[in-house]
Amino acid sequence: MKFSLTHDKSRHPPLLLVTLETLLRFLSWIPLGYIFETNMANTLIETFFTVPMFRNVTLRCLTEIASIQISQYESKLIEFFRHTMIQLKTIMPLTIDLKSVYRTAKDDDQKFIQNLALFLAIFLKEHGLLIERTPDLKETLLEALQYLVFISEVDDIEIFKICLEYWNILSSELYREVPYQQTALSYMRNINNTSSRRQFYSVILSKVRRVMISRMARPEEVLIVENERGEVVREFMKDTDAINLYKNMRETLVYLTHLNYLDTESIMTEKLANQINGSEWSWKNLNTLCWAIGSISGAMVEDDEKRFLVTVIKELLGLVEQKRGKDNKAIVASNIMYVVGQYPRFLRAHWKFLKTVVNKLFEFMHETHEGVQDMACDTFIKISQKCRRHFITIQLGESQPFVSTLNI
Repeated sequence: MKFSLTHDKSRHPPLLLVTLETLLRFLSWIPLGYIFETNMANTLIETFFTVPMFRNVTLRCLTEIASIQISQYESKLIEFFRHTMIQLKTIMPLTIDLKSVYRTAKDDDQKFIQNLALFLAIFLKEHGLLIERTPDLKETLLEALQYLVFISEVDDIEIFKICLEYWNILSSELYREVPYQQTALSYMRNINNTSSRRQFYSVILSKVRRVMISRMARPEEVLIVENERGEVVREFMKDTDAINLYKNMRETLVYLTHLNYLDTESIMTEKLANQINGSEWSWKNLNTLCWAIGSISGAMVEDDEKRFLVTVIKELLGLVEQKRGKDNKAIVASNIMYVVGQYPRFLRAHWKFLKTVVNKLFEFMHETHEGVQDMACDTFIKISQKCRRHFITIQLGESQPFVSTLNI
């Protein structure tokens, strides 16, 4: 009865809004035949989705429909997706700078972005494979994914978590199809044999890597942060949500690195170069980059990890010498300590780097910034535990065990 009023295109907007809100609450109880064998879905998409007053509640109704899993109505779901995407592009063209628009948008418009993230994430999670198998919708699927990339860049942590969950599902699914590691040489030889699904998603996944690297959450081990007043302070992490966010982002970036570690390395190297030359220098940018670098420990084969880390550590050690000011040095120091602490395999295999890193940690222990001192001690303990044999044996070119030379 309620929907028949909507179906009859009542011209009384407040009544229509209440009707749609009531429909939303009853959708999970309505027989599937009534949803898919009537014009209900089309009416929602074509009559109400583009009207600002009804947009949010309509999108929530469409999300309820998107969550339905039943093979009997696959053809209906395909058309449902097609029509929704057509209307979405009239509301919000792909050319829009969504990140900037969101910052100044009204509450209803910001809510629409969150609802859209939920709709796309749920539909693609439940029916992405179905759309992949529909040749004439492959381009539309890529457009839907591009919307989700844009939404992932929006400065709202709850919206980001919605997107992150989907990116984690997609990347883990693609990785598990062909779970292997390759050296750079074998990767180039086998690139033409890469899973067709991986190739299909490759451009989107490269954009997702950039998002993950630029938004990487703070790890628990990092004690030095910028507070709300722009000051560099010591802060111990107690926020369980923040810790879980880092773990989820780390897992996702590891999957993305397994899928194409050369792309991950290229993005990170490019961003590091921009920190060194100053074109993208900021505490936030350096932090997220180094947290991302630390998070993918073990995701590369050892030879490639060595090549990558030699570059990273040398550049960061140069940066801490280059930067002036107590706070700048504290930020760079914290990132050096975090990165080296995450790669014990590399340090065990490269004595000279281990020695250089430990000596630098002892320098940091004498810094006046409390956070730097604490983190240097924590990192030294961590490295000592992971590389303990290297401290008590005489290394090539040395006359005594390293532990005897330390000024402890």
